[in-house]
Amino acid sequence: MDSGIFQEKSGFPKAFAILLIFQAVVGSFILMKHKESPLIVILITIPLTLLFLFSVLKLNLNPQYFEYYFFPFAFRPKKIRWDEIKEIQFVHTDPVSDFGGWGVRLSRKYGKAFITGSREIIFLKLKDGKKRSFSIKDKEKLAAFLEKNNIPYQ
Repeated sequence: MDSGIFQEKSGFPKAFAILLIFQAVVGSFILMKHKESPLIVILITIPLTLLFLFSVLKLNLNPQYFEYYFFPFAFRPKKIRWDEIKEIQFVHTDPVSDFGGWGVRLSRKYGKAFITGSREIIFLKLKDGKKRSFSIKDKEKLAAFLEKNNIPYQ
C-alpha cells in the first residue's frame, strides 16, 4: 500500500448466496410435490443470488478525500472531503442488531451505512450533521493510512 492512498473492496458473505440457492431448491421441491410450478421461486432466487454475488463496496481514500462506491446500489462514486468530516471512529458492530442486516442501511446511531460481511466499520460524523458508516476489512491498514496522512481518528 502506498502511504498516499488506501483502497479496499468488500462484498456480502458468499454464504448468503449458498443459503438462497439451498432455499430455492427446497422450496421448488415442495412446490413440485404439491403439483405447483416452482417458477416464482426461481424468478426471485436468481436475481437475489446475483445481487449477493456481485455486490461490492469500494473504498478509495487519498489525502484529499474519502471516496466510496457500492455497486449496484449507486451509479457513481461519492466523495467526502476530509475537511467536511468532524469525527472519525472505528467501531466493532453486529450487522444484524446494529443495522438490521447487510446492504445499504439506515441507523439512528450510525447514519447511512454500507454494510457487507465485516463487523468492523469506519464511522464518519460530518460537519453538516450527517453520519456515514462503512464496513472495513483491514482496520490496521486503514489506521496506518490515517496516521501517515495526519487525519485524526478515535
